[in-house]
Amino acid sequence: MLSSQVTLERTYEPMPQLTITAETGETSSLSLSKEVVTIGRRRDNSLCLPHLSVSGHHARIFDDQGLLTLEDLDSTNRTIVNGRPIQSHLLLHSDEITIGKYQIRYSETYTSTPPPAAELDNVTSLQPMQPIIDPALEQIISEVAALRVASGEKNGAMLPLEKPLTTVGKAGGDVGAFAKKPEGYYFVSMNTAGRAMKLNGRDINTQVEIKLSGGDFLEIGGEYLEFVYPYYS
Repeated sequence: MLSSQVTLERTYEPMPQLTITAETGETSSLSLSKEVVTIGRRRDNSLCLPHLSVSGHHARIFDDQGLLTLEDLDSTNRTIVNGRPIQSHLLLHSDEITIGKYQIRYSETYTSTPPPAAELDNVTSLQPMQPIIDPALEQIISEVAALRVASGEKNGAMLPLEKPLTTVGKAGGDVGAFAKKPEGYYFVSMNTAGRAMKLNGRDINTQVEIKLSGGDFLEIGGEYLEFVYPYYS
């Protein structure tokens, strides 16, 4: 008889991938399973895009402490993300990337990986008939957050964050992104110039993903926003 209980937990791993669309409309996909993925016109790249609008070694995607970053390699026609040229960009679900004549969509899906069977005497491993989702995680996925405007003419207005990715700010000015993931909500400052954004009164570094908690206050472009989580409309 066992004197203690053994808890086997499932893990939820992101499955990042690129969906590439050529100007002919032909599509293909690439799973990002390597630590570094190079993109360019030459055949020695992980992702070869054979068009003169693409530089020989145009860009690369690399893993930086578990976060995927897209970096332009001083290409001729630049690397564009969500309509803006970038030098370095922390990838978020649903990012739209333009490299030459190619449109590339970055996406993340989450899969449940069951734990290995426990190697214990007199224990029978049972396989469930249907996948089991951790109830705590299921609740997080179903809950929605919102932003409450806490200054200016729109003071008190609510903006539900229902999409996988919501951007706020003005093009060419202060821009930030809220990402909804299975483990909660994250914010990334995408400023390339201007004053730093603030979270609870402290400056936020550009391109650094920060997990949010209910009651957090953000300052973006002089406006104050309260992160409300969970939000019930």
